[in-house]
Amino acid sequence: MNYDIKIKGELEKDGLIEFDRFNQITHNTKDIATKSLMLRLGGFSELTPNKIIKQALDIRLSNFTTPSKSESLITIDCDTFEKSLKDIQYNLFRPTAELLKLTPMALVIQSFSAALKEDGDKDNLDKPLLKSLLKFKKNFVTNKEVFYLSNRNSIPGIEIKKEDFKKIESIEESIPAPSKVVINGKLDEMKYSKGKLVLITSKGNVNSFIKDKTLIEEVVAFMGKEITVSGVGHYKPSGQLSFVKIIEFSEPGKNDKIFSRTPVAMNVEQQILFQLKEGKKKNSLADIVGKWPGDESLEEILEELD
Repeated sequence: MNYDIKIKGELEKDGLIEFDRFNQITHNTKDIATKSLMLRLGGFSELTPNKIIKQALDIRLSNFTTPSKSESLITIDCDTFEKSLKDIQYNLFRPTAELLKLTPMALVIQSFSAALKEDGDKDNLDKPLLKSLLKFKKNFVTNKEVFYLSNRNSIPGIEIKKEDFKKIESIEESIPAPSKVVINGKLDEMKYSKGKLVLITSKGNVNSFIKDKTLIEEVVAFMGKEITVSGVGHYKPSGQLSFVKIIEFSEPGKNDKIFSRTPVAMNVEQQILFQLKEGKKKNSLADIVGKWPGDESLEEILEELD
């Protein structure tokens, strides 16, 4: 499938590409594609791809032309992931049907679109991926240059200007800093591989990672069982928890279910938008702010203590 990277400058020779600049463009583009794919496969963009995934990320130069002295056109070719990732089981997830229809360059376009468009899906971004998007700024040699990434109009393209990186930088800086978390849940024995695991909680699944080899060996005994983990929580731009780096874990205590919560780091506006997106019940304000003491029903209290 062919994609175009068009560079258009304001003055003569603005859009022409010197060898070092061409190398920078290809390196940045490949890095964005890689991080975007790893985020969707494993829940975190800085995961290291294996040999199969690296091959699936192949981006080939198809053509290079200079329509004018102020313009360059790079035509590249890459395959859909359906040909290479259909049967892969990577860490936490299998590739979705939607992902399999995409290509490495489609992920690059979608990543910039998520960051630059108001209605972009910010959950397909995380801090390392945003930092890779910011590095693309080095490819601009003047303030007036424009980059166009497109697939001959078969999917929405994206126009990138140097000033757009201020918005990307703002999103990257707004992501909450990692914080200490304690979560109770059950380890999903069907989604475990090399220190990557899923914790099933009452509020949904939580992606978790363990780097300590000793802890990895010990956690196997808890597969399919209740566990309490503590570690460092990392967040998405929306304020939702992205994943937890587990530092220690233990058998759940009597009150762990009551006092452990899947953490969020959303401001009030983000919480309201999240509630609307999830289609929560009418009294969403009570859910967001919390009930006043004494507002709980007897059934709710008993359910918490169960």
